[in-house]
Amino acid sequence: MKVWQKHPIYGILHVLFGVVAYFSPVFLIMILSYQLLQYFLGVRFFAFEQEIRQGNSLEHTMLKLSEIAAGYILAPVCLLTWNMASDTA
Repeated sequence: MKVWQKHPIYGILHVLFGVVAYFSPVFLIMILSYQLLQYFLGVRFFAFEQEIRQGNSLEHTMLKLSEIAAGYILAPVCLLTWNMASDTA
Protein backbone atom coordinates (compact mmCIF):
# COMPACT_ATOMS: atom_id res chain seq x y z
CA MET A 1 0.00 0.00 0.00
CA LYS A 2 1.50 3.32 -1.06
CA VAL A 3 0.18 6.45 0.64
CA TRP A 4 2.48 9.45 0.51
CA GLN A 5 2.96 11.81 3.40
CA LYS A 6 1.38 15.20 2.88
CA HIS A 7 1.01 18.46 4.72
CA PRO A 8 -2.10 18.47 6.98
CA ILE A 9 -3.56 21.42 5.05
CA TYR A 10 -4.36 19.08 2.16
CA GLY A 11 -6.48 16.80 4.35
CA ILE A 12 -8.30 19.81 5.79
CA LEU A 13 -8.91 21.16 2.29
CA HIS A 14 -10.26 17.80 1.13
CA VAL A 15 -12.76 17.81 4.00
CA LEU A 16 -13.75 21.41 3.18
CA PHE A 17 -14.13 20.45 -0.49
CA GLY A 18 -16.55 17.74 0.63
CA VAL A 19 -18.59 20.29 2.58
CA VAL A 20 -18.77 22.60 -0.44
CA ALA A 21 -19.62 19.63 -2.68
CA TYR A 22 -22.63 18.88 -0.48
CA PHE A 23 -24.10 22.23 -1.52
CA SER A 24 -22.92 22.12 -5.15
CA PRO A 25 -23.30 18.89 -7.15
CA VAL A 26 -21.30 20.43 -9.99
CA PHE A 27 -18.38 20.99 -7.62
CA LEU A 28 -18.65 17.35 -6.51
CA ILE A 29 -18.34 16.16 -10.10
CA MET A 30 -15.36 18.47 -10.63
CA ILE A 31 -13.58 17.17 -7.52
CA LEU A 32 -14.18 13.53 -8.40
CA SER A 33 -12.98 14.11 -11.97
CA TYR A 34 -9.87 15.91 -10.70
CA GLN A 35 -8.97 13.11 -8.27
CA LEU A 36 -9.56 10.41 -10.89
CA LEU A 37 -7.50 12.36 -13.44
CA GLN A 38 -4.57 12.43 -11.00
CA TYR A 39 -4.95 8.69 -10.42
CA PHE A 40 -5.15 7.74 -14.09
CA LEU A 41 -2.21 10.00 -15.01
CA GLY A 42 -0.20 8.62 -12.09
CA VAL A 43 0.67 12.05 -10.73
CA ARG A 44 -0.10 14.20 -7.70
CA PHE A 45 -0.63 17.96 -7.93
CA PHE A 46 0.54 20.15 -5.06
CA ALA A 47 -0.97 23.62 -5.25
CA PHE A 48 0.97 25.18 -2.38
CA GLU A 49 4.32 23.85 -3.56
CA GLN A 50 3.37 24.57 -7.19
CA GLU A 51 4.64 21.25 -8.45
CA ILE A 52 3.53 18.01 -10.00
CA ARG A 53 5.05 14.81 -8.63
CA GLN A 54 5.10 11.44 -10.31
CA GLY A 55 3.47 8.52 -8.55
CA ASN A 56 -0.04 7.88 -7.36
CA SER A 57 -1.84 4.79 -6.07
CA LEU A 58 -5.35 3.56 -5.60
CA GLU A 59 -4.84 3.66 -1.83
CA HIS A 60 -3.68 7.28 -1.93
CA THR A 61 -6.63 8.27 -4.13
CA MET A 62 -9.08 6.43 -1.87
CA LEU A 63 -7.65 8.26 1.15
CA LYS A 64 -8.27 11.62 -0.54
CA LEU A 65 -11.77 10.56 -1.60
CA SER A 66 -12.54 9.41 1.95
CA GLU A 67 -11.51 12.84 3.25
CA ILE A 68 -13.88 14.43 0.74
CA ALA A 69 -16.63 11.97 1.74
CA ALA A 70 -16.10 12.89 5.40
CA GLY A 71 -16.79 16.54 4.57
CA TYR A 72 -19.77 15.58 2.44
CA ILE A 73 -21.26 13.63 5.36
CA LEU A 74 -20.24 16.23 7.95
CA ALA A 75 -22.13 19.06 6.21
CA PRO A 76 -25.68 17.74 6.72
CA VAL A 77 -24.83 16.48 10.22
CA CYS A 78 -23.69 19.99 11.20
CA LEU A 79 -26.76 21.55 9.60
CA LEU A 80 -29.07 19.15 11.41
CA THR A 81 -27.31 19.77 14.70
CA TRP A 82 -27.45 23.53 14.17
CA ASN A 83 -31.17 23.38 13.34
CA MET A 84 -31.92 21.22 16.36
CA ALA A 85 -29.98 23.57 18.65
CA SER A 86 -31.79 26.60 17.20
CA ASP A 87 -35.18 24.99 17.76
CA THR A 88 -34.50 24.37 21.44
CA ALA A 89 -33.20 27.88 22.13
